[in-house]
Formats: sequence, C-alpha cells, structure tokens
Amino acid sequence: MIVNKVVLVGLSVVIAAASFVGCQSQSPEPPASEPTEPPGPNAPAPPAVELSTSQRLDDVRTALEAVKTELNEQGEYNCCVQPSCDWCALHEGNCECFSNLQEGEAVCPGCGLGWHNGQGMVDGVESSSVEWNITHEHPSSGHEH
Repeated sequence: MIVNKVVLVGLSVVIAAASFVGCQSQSPEPPASEPTEPPGPNAPAPPAVELSTSQRLDDVRTALEAVKTELNEQGEYNCCVQPSCDWCALHEGNCECFSNLQEGEAVCPGCGLGWHNGQGMVDGVESSSVEWNITHEHPSSGHEH
C-alpha cells in the first residue's frame, strides 16, 4: 500500500509539474489587430519627395500649357504665334495679340519675339510690320509691364 501511495504522490507531482510547465510555456495569443483606418483630414501628410530643379520646371511648363489650353477653350487665349507665347498667360491671364495684330496694334513681348523668330501665324502679316516692345501696354486695361 505504501508503494501505491508513493506512486500516487509521485504521479500527482508529475502531473502538477507538467501542468505548471505547460502553462508557463504557452504564450498567450496576440490580440487581434484592429483594422487600420484611412488617414483623416488632420492626419500628417506623408513626407514630400524632393524634386530636382529640372523636374519642378517641367511641372511648371506642363501646368502653364494646361492653363493656356483652358483659356483657349474659353475663348480667352488668342495668340498670334505658334507655339503660343507665355507672356500673356503669366502677365495678363489672357491673350488678345491675334486680334490686336489684325487691328494694327502692338503685340506682347512674347509674341513680338515669336514673330522676330519666324513663328507668326496671322495670314498677310509680315514679321517686319509687327509692333512690339519689351514693355507692353494693353489699350483696354491701360496698365504697362
């Protein structure tokens, strides 16, 4: 009977030890990760990518061409040279040089330079007859640049 008690006690110790070790070696399951929400309007912006000067200039040219196209579609950009000048878009927000030239008026410096370089596109106008100056004033607005 003593042998049975010793075996029973020994077996109990082994079972208790195994249970203790089993509990200690099991790691709890990690908590379920919460779904990530898209960044809200006040979330910090991702770090900006630094563009080279050349890339930034290309972006400016592309944006300027898009603005001139939009103005042209609205009937607000009627340039007399091809490719169209940038002067009027940058300084006036529209271009009336084609009409001005047809009426015998001066054109902007950008168009004047275009005519000087052979880029004029108004039938019947000779480049030598195109009036332009580095400063330019539109008759309707009266402001000079």
